[in-house]
Amino acid sequence: MLHGGQLQQAKSQFPHVLQNWIDLSTGINPYAYPFSRISIKYAAQLPSINDEWRLRELAALRYGVKEVNLIAAAPGTQILISLLPYIFEAKQVCILCPTYMEHINSWQQACILVHQVHSLEEFMGFANQDHTIGIICNPNNPDGRLLNIKQMQEIISGWDCFDNHIIVDEAFMDFEEQSIAALLPHPALTILRSFGKTYGLAGVRLGFLLSDTRIIEKVKAMLGPWSLSGQALQIGLQALQDQEWLLQAKNQLAKQVQQLDKLFINNNCKIVGGTHLFRLVEMKDARIFWKHLANHGIWVRRFDYNLQWLRFGLSQEQDWSKIQNVIKDYFGGC
Repeated sequence: MLHGGQLQQAKSQFPHVLQNWIDLSTGINPYAYPFSRISIKYAAQLPSINDEWRLRELAALRYGVKEVNLIAAAPGTQILISLLPYIFEAKQVCILCPTYMEHINSWQQACILVHQVHSLEEFMGFANQDHTIGIICNPNNPDGRLLNIKQMQEIISGWDCFDNHIIVDEAFMDFEEQSIAALLPHPALTILRSFGKTYGLAGVRLGFLLSDTRIIEKVKAMLGPWSLSGQALQIGLQALQDQEWLLQAKNQLAKQVQQLDKLFINNNCKIVGGTHLFRLVEMKDARIFWKHLANHGIWVRRFDYNLQWLRFGLSQEQDWSKIQNVIKDYFGGC
């Protein structure tokens, strides 16, 4: 599986599974933000420039960015990832891996040399090479590796010394509280932030790029006018102002993560890491376990590059009993 959420693949591979599938293959909040009804007029007319400006203001406030001109809104972070090779003039890119594969794919598709490294030491070894972009996902997907603000400052300074640039994908940062957005504007730093994962609204297609004004203006020009739908603007305006919901969501997800960790630890599985939105589990017979789950209508993320890893997203509370029973059944009812 290249990505999570491909239930059609699950249904075609396991056609005998007739019950409703439980999709744990994504890192998306299972509790969607309960936005109020959106008037049909926002679909009938062109999106408002003023609404987009207000959305960017709220996003700047939410992410801790000093000025609205340091943030661009886009129809999802995926489109921004695809644009990155055309935003920056780079001879090569160094990506701290394993990580979200679309970062690798986008630069390779643009015919730019990609170096995949597996340690910070290797990563910093590229900081002094001309016209090089460094990419880090923080927290990382799929293992949840989280570098704190001080560590990130040191990394950025190392690249800045040689006039190179760091792109930090903070798609899973909202519940982790180690964002470096307050460092902006910074000549060596660009940040990606996801809306859909945090608010459980991946289909809205909304994301943000945070950088200096020169890069922001370039991104806005590439996206063109009316890049966000009127409905996405209205949903974003509601959600980004609702701090109470965000705190409640964090507490709710933290409890579920603890439940999941306890279940696997009690069955002698290794928790490699994770965030408030997913956990990565390592086990010897991961492929057999994955098939057991699928045969019971539970879809989780597996990885071709590590056959011992499975990533579990979170579920709604009403599905927990089934998930728990199916997992316990595999391990002999422990």
